Amino acid sequence: MSKFTTILFDLDDTLFDFSACWEKGMQQTIATHALTAELDQEKFLEALRRHGDDLWVDVIAKRYDFTQYRRLRFQRAMADCNRQIEEGQVDDFQRAYQAACLDAIQPDATVQSTIARLAEEHTLGIVTNGPVDMAFVKLERLGLSAYFPRERVFLSEIIGHHKPDPRIYEHVREKLGVENKQVLFVGDTWEADVAGAMDAGFSAVWINPREKKPTSEHQPLAVIKRLNQLLAIL
Repeated sequence: MSKFTTILFDLDDTLFDFSACWEKGMQQTIATHALTAELDQEKFLEALRRHGDDLWVDVIAKRYDFTQYRRLRFQRAMADCNRQIEEGQVDDFQRAYQAACLDAIQPDATVQSTIARLAEEHTLGIVTNGPVDMAFVKLERLGLSAYFPRERVFLSEIIGHHKPDPRIYEHVREKLGVENKQVLFVGDTWEADVAGAMDAGFSAVWINPREKKPTSEHQPLAVIKRLNQLLAIL
């Protein structure tokens, strides 16, 4: 029997390979959308990544919401190509991308069986900095909605605090009615899912398939490459 009653998961790049779905969805949309089909596709994709990374800091700091983030990312990437576009055009591209990205998400039998096993003895939840308009569709596409009811899916965009702000972990702990020592946090991002969770008093497991280097001295309970390795730890 695990000492933890509650396991909290990040969503993107934890329960599925969001990075691969993002890239596939973006490549498809760039190649087919009227705004971008004639551009150098690799160069434009790299510009989207670069501006997205730069602007993400502002999302976490609550200077931009997701709509502003998406528009600015795309407009700046287009500006790199000497093109100016209106917000409505960005929104049309975003809708096409989201459909392509969500189509790329496929259920994983190993992930499903791992989550099913964990749900037998633990309360499961999700804490994500990802956008509200995609979170529940992602879970449905992954075949995991039954294990993560809406009241246990915590979205930073709604809560008003983003990981690693300590207030989001405290909000989740209070909503679930658990003690810090009962909670294990599992995720792929060191600052948000390991350091932030541990600073809040939770234990943490780092999913690190790409063998990134930690950026602080925190000592997680374990470092794993695949979600199903969690079963051996618990």
